[in-house]
Amino acid sequence: MYPFIVYMLRSYTRSQRYFGPLAGIVIAVLILYSYKPNPVMNSYAATAVMLFISCAWMSLSFLNHEHAVHRQIAVVHMRSAAKHSAGSILTLCFLTLLLDILIVLYPWVTGHFAESPGAYRLILALIGHGLLGMLGVAIALFFQSSWIQKGSHATGMLLAIVVLSLGGAQISESLPGIFHFLIWLLPPVTPVMEAMMKADTLSLAELLGSFAQALVYITLLIGFYLYRSRQRDYNKT
Repeated sequence: MYPFIVYMLRSYTRSQRYFGPLAGIVIAVLILYSYKPNPVMNSYAATAVMLFISCAWMSLSFLNHEHAVHRQIAVVHMRSAAKHSAGSILTLCFLTLLLDILIVLYPWVTGHFAESPGAYRLILALIGHGLLGMLGVAIALFFQSSWIQKGSHATGMLLAIVVLSLGGAQISESLPGIFHFLIWLLPPVTPVMEAMMKADTLSLAELLGSFAQALVYITLLIGFYLYRSRQRDYNKT
């Protein structure tokens, strides 16, 4: 699996499709921290949401960068489309973790906070950024060109889900009681963002509950994606 991840990183880097999502998150973070001082957890909640959007964009560009013939050859070498998909997800997980660490450490190292974040809030920030980043990755898995051929449709649907995810709190308030359960179908961006913003007042159990909701959502999406990938195994078609 390690050689495949290295291959995918080199292939994605050479395609230069990383530039858009990377430039987007860098510019957004620099603008956010363009003045001093900043509140710690509110700033981290904002950059976690930026990472969610950026990782959804990066994931879509990453999954679409490989030529169809190269992908088929890679699947044959991996002996399974599911292994190829798992390797792609691990590569995206590595890129997300890299962005997570850089975004969390940057304002602390450069002194953009009003106070020292401390180890507890740094750990919460790393977990929150990682979860929202992987949430963006997990959603984008289903909108790559091998699943939805028309790029404009895939991009439009992905953007719609991102917008609905960000408006989760407002949607929850506007839904009648009988339809309130529908909020659980939306990606849990709002619960994680609110938990990070209220991290200083919420109990550890409440924080972990919000993070666990996102983790379960990500696991279900990736699990279903890998299951469907196994059924779409190129060696069987």
